[in-house]
Amino acid sequence: MSRLSFDGATHEITLLGNDGSVIGTWSAYNNVDSHATIRHIHNGTYEIQDRSSPHRHTPDPNGPYGLYGIIRFNVPGHPGIGVHSGRANARFRPGPPHATMGCIRTTDEAMSKIKDYMATSSLSTIEVLNNSGPSAVGSTHRNENRIYHGVRTYFL
Repeated sequence: MSRLSFDGATHEITLLGNDGSVIGTWSAYNNVDSHATIRHIHNGTYEIQDRSSPHRHTPDPNGPYGLYGIIRFNVPGHPGIGVHSGRANARFRPGPPHATMGCIRTTDEAMSKIKDYMATSSLSTIEVLNNSGPSAVGSTHRNENRIYHGVRTYFL
């Protein structure tokens, strides 16, 4: 089975094949809205609920879940948390940095590739690394400074 890995310090999500090879890496954030019941996803390995295809929502690049739905995983006490895209053209922090209610937000490109790969190799887990609250927030602010000053080299 394939798996996902999210690094909160580098703000990247990686799709790993059955043999552990890297299929793709994309920009992703766990920026959580202040009204959410969770501050960030704790480091650890979580079981994927939607193993063969994302849970569908109305496809909209500017909607809350993007074009390809959400890949939910089991975070104790917080049902419905997952990986999705969306908010591509939001006025504040568009795309992956846009806040969620606890989820990891990535790009429509990433979700498309992950969805296609899931069709032939189901996902088993997502590993969350380097996602302590202070380190993830500090990395977000450093990356925002790069975005607002015209340097976007860290996006894939």
